[in-house]
Formats: sequence, C-alpha cells, structure tokens
Amino acid sequence: MRFPYRRIMEGLRFLLLFVTCTLLSYGIIALLSEKLLPANPYEEPHGNAVKVIALVNSPQTQDLEGYFSRLQLFYLTGE
Repeated sequence: MRFPYRRIMEGLRFLLLFVTCTLLSYGIIALLSEKLLPANPYEEPHGNAVKVIALVNSPQTQDLEGYFSRLQLFYLTGE
C-alpha cells in the first residue's frame, strides 16, 4: 500500500499557509483597532463638551405622554 506523501505535504503546506495568513490578518486588525480606537471611550470628555441630558429633580409629576412619544420616535428612527 502506497501513502500519497505528495498530497499529504500539499495539504500540510496549505494548512500552514492558511494558519499563517489568518494570524497575520488578525494581528493587523488588532494593531489597527488599537491605534484607531480610543483607549477609554466612556471617559469624560475634555474641553468645551456639552451635556446632552439633564435630569430633572422636581416633585411634580412628569408628562408620561411626552416620554412615550420620544420613546416611540427612538424606536422608529433609531436616534
């Protein structure tokens, strides 16, 4: 019985090339994401930042219809 050494070597070479290319592309993506993304995206901004939401601490009852319409607008538009 003959073993097809040539096909086994071609398969191993393909597997080695595939693993090498996969690790290389993963390393490039990790390096790019480290360089492009901020270190802490939830850090408090510096400079002339404006607070987007202000919490209201009033004893009055809030207008629930306004909240529901804003929630519905958020679900419809995603903004």
